[in-house]
Amino acid sequence: MTATGGRFDWLRQPEYTGENRCLPCTVVNTIIATVLAGAVAAGGRLLAEPVVGVAAGTGVLAVSLGAIYFRGYLVPGTPALTKQYLPQRVLAWFGKAPDNTTVDTDLDPERALVNAGALEPCADRDDLCLADGFRSEWYDEIDRLESANAGRERLLDVLGLTEGSVDFEDHGDAFRGRVNGSVVGRWESEAAFLADVAAAEELDERIANWGELSVRERSQLLSGLRIFIDSCPACGGRPEFGTDTVESCCSTHEVAAVSCDGCGARLFESRV
Repeated sequence: MTATGGRFDWLRQPEYTGENRCLPCTVVNTIIATVLAGAVAAGGRLLAEPVVGVAAGTGVLAVSLGAIYFRGYLVPGTPALTKQYLPQRVLAWFGKAPDNTTVDTDLDPERALVNAGALEPCADRDDLCLADGFRSEWYDEIDRLESANAGRERLLDVLGLTEGSVDFEDHGDAFRGRVNGSVVGRWESEAAFLADVAAAEELDERIANWGELSVRERSQLLSGLRIFIDSCPACGGRPEFGTDTVESCCSTHEVAAVSCDGCGARLFESRV
């Protein structure tokens, strides 16, 4: 139980507080509150007694900080203004810059997946599709892992790491995985992670040097393979490709996405 619950709940704006709090907004508004309180205190000292100025400034600061705590900001429109005008390098200080998922390696994911027998030319169009044999083995492995309730504890196995301190940072349905404090992967949903765990098991048997690939190279292959999945690991529905607008507290951008038609689980996402 929190000391600020109950009677103060009506003041809260969940979309801008708690896990959704925008740190840049909070910092900017706290600075504004401090400057405003200082100005009121100085004015009070000039127009009345020093003690009046201090009391007035303290009161303004307390009310302002309360508004920031309960509502997420003091100045109306701060989240929108932060998205539009705060430089990306400033957002990056708070970990709010848009993710850049491009990895510069010499690996050609599509060619590697074709060579591994995971992808092959489609029979009815000029594109690549899942190879029938790999599709069957991949989906069987997904079913096996789901039956065994395999979860995020398999992260080290996916990345080929023997040990490390693992933790996760959730962002709605999506989450990031960290090993020893370093980000090693981002998944759009639990379904996407399950697909990667199963795919890693199968690719280990098909790619001779799988154990020698770096974490980034494995991530490239696994996320690249996920684009071609044609049955949702979460609900069995058909994944659909489309575009979407992703909005965080501090930025808005367009993404290309693959999502399950039946349950909405997102399997892949990339900025466009």
